[in-house]
Amino acid sequence: MLGEIEVIGLVIFGRHGVNKAEEELGQRFILDLHLKYDMREAARSDRISDSVDYGEVVAVAEAAFRDKRFYLIEAVASHIAGAILAHFPRLDSARVTVRKPSAPVPAVIDHVSATVTRKRDG
Repeated sequence: MLGEIEVIGLVIFGRHGVNKAEEELGQRFILDLHLKYDMREAARSDRISDSVDYGEVVAVAEAAFRDKRFYLIEAVASHIAGAILAHFPRLDSARVTVRKPSAPVPAVIDHVSATVTRKRDG
């Protein structure tokens, strides 16, 4: 029974970006995490030890986000997805979207985003 845990709208302050002002001032980023795995055992046992603890997922994602400064949100998303897969061996895949609401573009926008999907098999 393949299932998905989602963490939507995780807000983190960071200094990622190409522009010098983004490094100096920083800005808000919003993460969406979609984690797929076989939920049969968790559904049967109703034990957190047979599941993926989403509180721990948040902690891993936040730590990976802060690991280093990135220029591109694509790189941030890929790094977070890799860290989550490395930490949670029961996951089959991790899809991470990084949204940047205050992207420095000459237009009125809601946000820019990059989404990366990493699978256990590569």
